[in-house]
Amino acid sequence: MILVDDLKPTMGCYGDSLAVTPNMDRLASRGIQFDLAYCNQAVCAPSRFTLMLGSHSTSTGLYGLGSQLRQIIPDAITLPQYFASHGYRTESLGKVFHIGHGNQGDPASFMVPHFHDKVIEYLDPQSTDGGKLTREEAYFTNQKLGQIRSLPRGAAYESPNVPDTDYADGRVAVETVDRLRNAKNRRENEGTPFFIVAGFARPHLPFSAPQKYWDLYQPEDLPMPIYEDLPIGAPDVAGKRGGEITNYKPVPVDPDSEFSQELKQNLIHGYYASMSYVDAQIGKVLDALDRFGLAEDTIVVLWGDHGFHLGDLGIWTKHTNYEQANRIPMIFAVPDLGNQGVSTKQLAESVDIFPTLVELAGLPRPEVPQPIDGLSLVPVLEDPGVRIRDHAYHAYPRRKLGRSIRTERYRLVQWLGEDQSLDQAEYELYDYRSDPRESRNLAIDHPEIVEELNQILSKYPDPVPKNGARSRRVGTKQPNLQIKTPKIAERSIRIEAVIDQCEGDGVIVAQGGREHGYAIHVAEGLVAFDVRIDGAVKRIHSTKKLSNRFQIEARLNKASMDLFIDGELIASGPSPGLIPVEPKDDLSVGYDESSAAGQYVAPNPFNGVVKSLKIDAR
Repeated sequence: MILVDDLKPTMGCYGDSLAVTPNMDRLASRGIQFDLAYCNQAVCAPSRFTLMLGSHSTSTGLYGLGSQLRQIIPDAITLPQYFASHGYRTESLGKVFHIGHGNQGDPASFMVPHFHDKVIEYLDPQSTDGGKLTREEAYFTNQKLGQIRSLPRGAAYESPNVPDTDYADGRVAVETVDRLRNAKNRRENEGTPFFIVAGFARPHLPFSAPQKYWDLYQPEDLPMPIYEDLPIGAPDVAGKRGGEITNYKPVPVDPDSEFSQELKQNLIHGYYASMSYVDAQIGKVLDALDRFGLAEDTIVVLWGDHGFHLGDLGIWTKHTNYEQANRIPMIFAVPDLGNQGVSTKQLAESVDIFPTLVELAGLPRPEVPQPIDGLSLVPVLEDPGVRIRDHAYHAYPRRKLGRSIRTERYRLVQWLGEDQSLDQAEYELYDYRSDPRESRNLAIDHPEIVEELNQILSKYPDPVPKNGARSRRVGTKQPNLQIKTPKIAERSIRIEAVIDQCEGDGVIVAQGGREHGYAIHVAEGLVAFDVRIDGAVKRIHSTKKLSNRFQIEARLNKASMDLFIDGELIASGPSPGLIPVEPKDDLSVGYDESSAAGQYVAPNPFNGVVKSLKIDAR
């Protein structure tokens, strides 16, 4: 399996005449290319969970970058684990599971230690203000996660004149070739089949690639964004400005600022150069399969974890429900199948890969603890004209959960909050035959199509929420308190909680994340109240060790922040101010589901019981 981070289908085999991708094109010529393949969530960690579990994020509650697989579904059997249980030796290299943002990946999935390398990488000292730890480097190495905004921004792109192996993807390719050589020897000597997953980081930001790959493109030839406004009539919750792109210089820090034409051109140039760089590394792996005589009986899958906006709709990177963020490349090269160099319009999803590979390998149909939401694509691989479904499904959570049905012509997105009834849902509808750039939301104009696609959506199980997912799926002590996420922007806040069986540290309650929010948590046996504004955290905390049962009250107003335990004021300090905007991350109880609202590494689960919780914001 070849996994490529942030790779959209802008390759030669997918019709991009500018793209220099001879090796991925070569793989497509050996197999079947899915022209309408979609990830199930356009975020690195959840997308990789859907691949490895065969389960939608709405079936597991694994929505966030910091989501911890083994805390939510401790007994899950991932795709490589399933193959290992049938005699395969399983290995992983590079970016396979997401490591960073408090997430440690899933070491249990593979039989040997993971070959880990960098995702955020620079060689030019000027890219890092002279070798300093940058914001995104800190995120991806789980360092200083509570202090991100105090760190410098790294460069969005660099192009030193260096060999391929000076960057991580070059090293991953070399190691993958060695693993294939060893795998061949084991097969010949011991009869052991292999399952190797090689993950490549580019074209994920920063667009760090050797100069020779930048030289493949003339800046004036690059495809610049044509439509740069959000869709007319789309709900506010659906749009995006800023995000991870603002952690890189010289991108404007203000998410609403305009990008200069030069900056747009450099970013697009960097994406294409990075894609060609990773294509060359994939070529080294494919060459090794041929050289070692493995290509004739080895299944090869190429998969991009999600797409990438390059200024279309005025959006950069991913994290939306729109086409550019969710459409992915998916190629299966299966020896002796008889179909080579062909494509299919069958709608496919990331979750389909698990059951497809199981069937191709002749293994029993998986019976595993997690739901298998995917369908085997083997009938389509055998006959590209066959159709096994008429839509693809994906989701993205913001302040509400957006669930989407994508047919060959339309996309419907339903946005619904946890505390809302179905008649309060907001809808988007796009017709890719008449409006491929998603310039206008057609939901009001075509209620009959909305109703038709909504009927398909209604057949899916109710989504597992971020809040409560852990308590339902893990044998934890936390009750499901069903607390709604309150509105806290520009409001005084009072949080009251009753704690029982406190036996260690962890998050009692958190709302918000790396930009704005608050958290009450136990750190080294002391209760701390953290308030984060513009990335900076102000903390007050108790000075005495706690009993295993106590009451907490925390208050934030314009003048002060205060912390009470069992009715006694135990800490107070000047207020950093009211939280100025609604945080992006919802309320979490007993752990912090997404990025950390306080100074700790998310999810930081609480070793105790939150018996009751009340939040008053006014």
